[in-house]
Amino acid sequence: MSEPTGVKADDEVTQRGPRSRTRQIVLLAVLLALIALVLFASWYYLTHRRLPIPRIGVDAAEVVAPPEFLFAIAGPRGPDALTRPVGVAVLDDSVYITDTDARAVRVYTLNGEYRFSFSAIGDGEYESLGNPHHISAGPDGNIYVSDRRHRSIFVFSADGTYLRRIAPTGTDEQLWSPLGTTFDAQGNIWATDVGIAENHRVIVFDPQGVEIRRFGSTDMVEQMMESPGRLFFPNHIAISDDGRVFVSDSNNRRVQVFDAEGAFDYIIATAGIPRGLVMDEQDRLYVVDALAHAIDVYDFDGNKITSFGGRGIGPGQFAFANAIDLDEAGRIYVTDRENHQVQVWEWPQQAIVLPVPPGFRVETIAWLLPLLLLPLLPFLLRRRKCVVTEDFVDAMVEAGRIDLLRRKLRLFLTPEQIHPVFAGRLVEGYDLGKLIRKSAFSDSDARDLVAKHGLVYDEAALLVLAKRAKRLCTQDVRLASQARRLGIEVFDVDEYVRRFGKTVRR
Repeated sequence: MSEPTGVKADDEVTQRGPRSRTRQIVLLAVLLALIALVLFASWYYLTHRRLPIPRIGVDAAEVVAPPEFLFAIAGPRGPDALTRPVGVAVLDDSVYITDTDARAVRVYTLNGEYRFSFSAIGDGEYESLGNPHHISAGPDGNIYVSDRRHRSIFVFSADGTYLRRIAPTGTDEQLWSPLGTTFDAQGNIWATDVGIAENHRVIVFDPQGVEIRRFGSTDMVEQMMESPGRLFFPNHIAISDDGRVFVSDSNNRRVQVFDAEGAFDYIIATAGIPRGLVMDEQDRLYVVDALAHAIDVYDFDGNKITSFGGRGIGPGQFAFANAIDLDEAGRIYVTDRENHQVQVWEWPQQAIVLPVPPGFRVETIAWLLPLLLLPLLPFLLRRRKCVVTEDFVDAMVEAGRIDLLRRKLRLFLTPEQIHPVFAGRLVEGYDLGKLIRKSAFSDSDARDLVAKHGLVYDEAALLVLAKRAKRLCTQDVRLASQARRLGIEVFDVDEYVRRFGKTVRR
């Protein structure tokens, strides 16, 4: 009764060869899937600047997640590096930054690559910018720069060519000092003015630069709701689609809201010193807080939605943030004055944003991601081990398939005490002792097999070594049967040639 059981066990174990091949195929499929995933992630990141990793859904009752830091614009090194960025404006695919120390406007791509600078005026009165402060992109495709020293708003084309100058007429021309500027739906230019101590105000010009309206006067308040409509160092200005005018009343620590005619409407209480303002298509008002070194986000009714930033010198930290603007994709650009940079942020979407350090070219990620496959190389390049017996090698020689023993994808082993039968034996010019390596094995394990199964020591040594290599090549039917019982994959010459070579040449 024991013999059928033994035969059945042998039959079951012989199926492990195909199962091993199935495992190899599955492993190869997984590897190919990983390569495809890396290539897809590389393409997706180059296209969307984020990895395609879904976020966990946020319950409506939870607090709105703040924007996330992406990277900073600071370069290039040398004379064109940012030193004291104050204003920022985005026009199409370019970012315009006023640098008050350099008295120039620096221009970058949306990804922070430096393009050029400009400052020349040459209008007969001024040769170049004196103290460029805030900057805005007009609906006419031009760039508007407020200059406190020259008491003017200078207009440049997108390539930095000087076009014209805007200023009040009469005595006010020598007294006003413009800061923030913006535009309404009709293309009118709205500017905050802090030149006359008792008349901090807003002045409105038509698209040709002719003054059409002014409102506001100076008052320093102690309570947030005191003196509505009166201003103390109004810094910036923003206009909603419905015509409401939002003015950062900086030193009164609030944002005041007016209608299109300049009549006071209501106050948004803010913390700190509000400077730059901008609003997005979701009717969110961004307020730069220079005192808290952060940006607060409100709805138009003054309810705070979220905030981001904080004081420091690390990524996502500010040292006197000042101005803010958005690009068409909704990315947020904030001047970080004392850190000498402009930070770029983005609202979290259906993916996790990947921050990029200054000066880093995103295109290089396509070359870096394949490096993730390097840990797999040892597995891909490793040589499969096979333990061989003398009768198997003799059969291979007789079959004229010594070429299969020369293949570098296989490493053929034999116990140390058996190896001398191959050493110095030449076949077709090859030394079998070099094609087949001697290998150490556990003497105690070999002796244990001798005791349990009545094997001779050399047979036990072959099985111990094959157990570790997981493969045995032999013509000995009895030894092959014992190996299969130990879970070892077994090949005779015919099976080996069928699996790894062509038809046996006899």
